[in-house]
Amino acid sequence: MQSIKELLLEATEKLQMASVTDARHNAALLLMDLLNCNRAYLLAHDQDNLDLELVAKYQTAIERRSKGEPPQYISGHQEFYGRSFIVNPAVLIPRPETELIIELVIKLVKEHNIHQPEILDVGTGSGCIAVTLASELASAQVTAIDISPKALAIAKKNALKHQVMHKINWLHSDLVKELPLQASFHFCCANLPYISPDERKDLAREVRDYEPELALFAPKNGLTLIKRLFNEAVPIVYSGGYLICEIGFGQEAALLSSVNSTYWQIEKTLKDLQGIARTIVLRRK
Repeated sequence: MQSIKELLLEATEKLQMASVTDARHNAALLLMDLLNCNRAYLLAHDQDNLDLELVAKYQTAIERRSKGEPPQYISGHQEFYGRSFIVNPAVLIPRPETELIIELVIKLVKEHNIHQPEILDVGTGSGCIAVTLASELASAQVTAIDISPKALAIAKKNALKHQVMHKINWLHSDLVKELPLQASFHFCCANLPYISPDERKDLAREVRDYEPELALFAPKNGLTLIKRLFNEAVPIVYSGGYLICEIGFGQEAALLSSVNSTYWQIEKTLKDLQGIARTIVLRRK
């Protein structure tokens, strides 16, 4: 038997030895997940002993984290826009900056008084964008696309979890290739792969060694898929509708210069909390 305090000290030391950033926080996070409690509980009950089965589970989690595995894959979930999403190595871990897309779509739906918004999520991954918008917008009809069948399976689990399965159409497709010819949308949202393969060596090991390559990397400086979508989305976005894409650091100028002004008006670029240009917003002419 070991106390919570002893386990946390032991785990923190192991993670520090493995060069895990913010080892104390990671140790606490994994124990809170295992015990389904908050930090206040750990502090108030730090002398409590845990049974051998819980200790073994926690030590296994710490061992995985010490090797670089992201805590989200260890716990099997990640928070996004106030909801818990199932994640595994088949899908990218949802990031806070992607919430910019959610906030913008909700704002635009209200501003334009769109009663039944039709929304396309290209490269849905865990389904965090599709499921969140289907949950937040009562009358929305969402279509979610991914090239990975394994990712679509996880996205569907998240739709079931949050009770919006009936509001989402699913499609296995390379970008929008498999969409029906008559398909049209008010919003086309995308968080596509945008990291250049040349940057692989610079990524944190948690990303480089564990998150799916298919969801991370795109050829030609990471711009290929986004540029493709700029062209392929033309016939599927209503006039006055929006194409909203998350982008990588330093990509704004190159992407905006590739926009075909015959079809698209550049509305704006949104910055994340670090002041990095993160979301390009185009409007269909």
